Amino acid sequence: MKKVSLFFITMAIMFSFLGCTTLSTNNQQMNYADPTDAAYLSEYFGIAELTGNVDATTFDAAMLKVIGKDVVDENDFNVMKVMIDATSLTKLAATYTDAKASARLNKEGIVGVGKADAKYLACALDANLILPSAAKELVETGIVDSDMATYLLMNVAQANGSARNYLGNTSDADILQKISEVFNSFSLYSDGNLDAIGARAVQDKASTGYNLKIDSKNAKFIPSLTIQYGHSDETHLKQLVVLLNSEGIDAKIQIEPKVSIYEYLLDWGPIPEASPFYMVEKFSDDLYLVHAVEYDAKFEFATLEDLKKFDTIINTYSKKNEGNQKEGSQVKLIEGAWWQPLYSATFNPDETAYKKIVDCVLDENGYSIHPFSVVENSEALSTKLENLSGLPVHQIPLYVNNAFYRYITGEDFQ
Repeated sequence: MKKVSLFFITMAIMFSFLGCTTLSTNNQQMNYADPTDAAYLSEYFGIAELTGNVDATTFDAAMLKVIGKDVVDENDFNVMKVMIDATSLTKLAATYTDAKASARLNKEGIVGVGKADAKYLACALDANLILPSAAKELVETGIVDSDMATYLLMNVAQANGSARNYLGNTSDADILQKISEVFNSFSLYSDGNLDAIGARAVQDKASTGYNLKIDSKNAKFIPSLTIQYGHSDETHLKQLVVLLNSEGIDAKIQIEPKVSIYEYLLDWGPIPEASPFYMVEKFSDDLYLVHAVEYDAKFEFATLEDLKKFDTIINTYSKKNEGNQKEGSQVKLIEGAWWQPLYSATFNPDETAYKKIVDCVLDENGYSIHPFSVVENSEALSTKLENLSGLPVHQIPLYVNNAFYRYITGEDFQ
């Protein structure tokens, strides 16, 4: 990485493309970064939270962590050129004529940018790498504070597909449409080797079942703000999303498809006919395995307080129990409510509402299987999986809701 000692706040040196002759003394700058962006950069890129006005060296080092290459030219440095180079739009920006770039900036009321660099700013605006108001602030002040730097770094990560992988927010006007589109793409899938290992573990009574997931669908949310909610029904998820909105909770959402594999007991009745979403496979004379398309909905909440409310909302509106299922009950639940809802976090949001289990993860070639285990059985299960596969098992602590914990321990059916 090239060492740059110049400072963003020295506009005459660093922001040659801004074309202004004086610095604004107004420090009442707008905040553009999402409140969680700094935590995200720390979690996924190892970038310590930025403070104050950010100099070129600090921004350069942070950008290197985001994109893995140096895009700073110490002899010709400006923020918008870095943004364009960092998102592989350099050749596109070069196609902008002076007239086209000028017209784009004039549309936003941005003036005072030199012709040589206006094309970078115009291209960044067209690529939505920066809001017009943020661009005007940079031009007028020449200052990149910690909030602005965080905002720009996250925009690069998002444009390059290395940040969150998600549908949108539960409050988005088109979120129900997006959910439908995701479900329209669902079907059974398999990874032959991992499936065989998981099935052997079930046959040997080391596990009662497992989930097969596709690693590329991972939401990449901030763990400390995320709940994973497992279910199988599309209508249920749509109603849950609207329910969250009605309770004043907005959250980012991703739907991670999974195939749930578990033993089919013949006393359940005749084996159903196979479909693209469900089939029963004979693994051995005494073992039949269900393969069912389900999903994990990931919700990244804006605050920990919102995350903690999730448990109460589910128990109120989406959990069956003896009381609300008895004849004459006036309790109303959303479509697809379960006796044992399943949701979890990688930390304990509330010791009264969640209990620790272990996800014994085995991954290979972009797929992973996830057999859950109570803590006291996790070492035995991990050893079994490693012996069957020759692959390392990653033990990931999970904290599941009380109802599901009672279910997997056999303590209670509700």
